[in-house]
Amino acid sequence: MPSATRFLLLSCLLFASGCGYRRLDREPHRAAWAHRGDTIRLARFRNLTPKLGLEDRFTKALESRVVAASPWKLVGPGEPSRWVLQGTLEKYESRPLGLTLGNGSERASAGSASRVEVKVVANVELLDGQTGAVVLSRRGLTFSNQYRVDQNFASFDNRELQVLDSLADDFAESFLTQLLEGTD
Repeated sequence: MPSATRFLLLSCLLFASGCGYRRLDREPHRAAWAHRGDTIRLARFRNLTPKLGLEDRFTKALESRVVAASPWKLVGPGEPSRWVLQGTLEKYESRPLGLTLGNGSERASAGSASRVEVKVVANVELLDGQTGAVVLSRRGLTFSNQYRVDQNFASFDNRELQVLDSLADDFAESFLTQLLEGTD
């Protein structure tokens, strides 16, 4: 048998038998609680921070992500469900990162923040809706973002609310991904 034919035959056998290579990102890796069609209820986040309305932003962001990208059917508050997702916002921090120096001609001019970092820390639990047992608990989930402070007060735009919406969406996406993949 000529060597070219032998090489072709050997190559075909290797491809047919497989070499053990497989792409992990193509294999479904689902957690035990991620069954299509199961119901889930979102309990309103508890807000232990001084920032009013923060719990609404995080609850709504998680609700949107569950509806858009999960196998579950979302049920309303108080309805029975297979799973219950609840969370607590533990910490809210806002701190200046950069300063714009004040006007040098005035002694009392100290300057103001040019960049601000906002950080939110949350705890989230997935409960069995039938027994109330905690199935998964994530403590100390920390999300932060920065924004530039507009120094022109005539066109003052409070970017903090936009940053909070962005943080809430980042949190919802990250947590839901961890939850559905069953990662620790």
